[in-house]
Amino acid sequence: MKPKTKLLTATIVGVGIVVVAALAWALSPIDYLASASQSRTFSIDCDYAKFRQIMVRKNATAAIVGQSGMTLLDEKIQDIDIDTSQDERPLLNAIRGQSESSVVAIKEITVRLEDPALEADELVLRQQADIQPDGMNVVTESKFPAGNLKHYITTLDAIPSDNGTEVSLTVALDVQVRLPGLFSGRADSEVNAAAGDAIDGQVAAIQKLIATHADKRLILPEFSSGD
Repeated sequence: MKPKTKLLTATIVGVGIVVVAALAWALSPIDYLASASQSRTFSIDCDYAKFRQIMVRKNATAAIVGQSGMTLLDEKIQDIDIDTSQDERPLLNAIRGQSESSVVAIKEITVRLEDPALEADELVLRQQADIQPDGMNVVTESKFPAGNLKHYITTLDAIPSDNGTEVSLTVALDVQVRLPGLFSGRADSEVNAAAGDAIDGQVAAIQKLIATHADKRLILPEFSSGD
């Protein structure tokens, strides 16, 4: 065999080995952490004081969870701090829906997961809510991994606006999957779609909750709250 022929043969063999190795990697199952994050900002035709009152007194957690592919099983208040120092008439203003009090609360929430692909029945979340007269921030985050769902966090921010109340939502999640490396991009797309579905559900839940109660003069609490 001529030297050039030997070199050509060696090159072809070398390329073949690389191709086979690449195909083996692409088709061999691997553990892959698929991550995604989605956000939405929208306006609600309801003044912030009424929005805040509804969100606190009508258990927005249950409404939002129910539209996020989960079922609320239990929620427990672990800590609550109510500051009425800036409110001259805290009881009267609370009844009138014009509270100037500040509430910081921590809850533990247990939900049932409805997606069998997550390989877990329940998820425990920690929720911290900072509710002020001029805005609110609520962060709900998984305390532990649950099956394939390694991490889950959602945030809600609301502030007064010219059109009523401006609401911003985020959902982020990390899901462990086992699949051929070739399909890792598809896993990211599916998890991103799941995050999108979850946040769309949250938007719909908040809009429905506010629309149901916005025209009521008296918002009666469904559970003990600090507002």
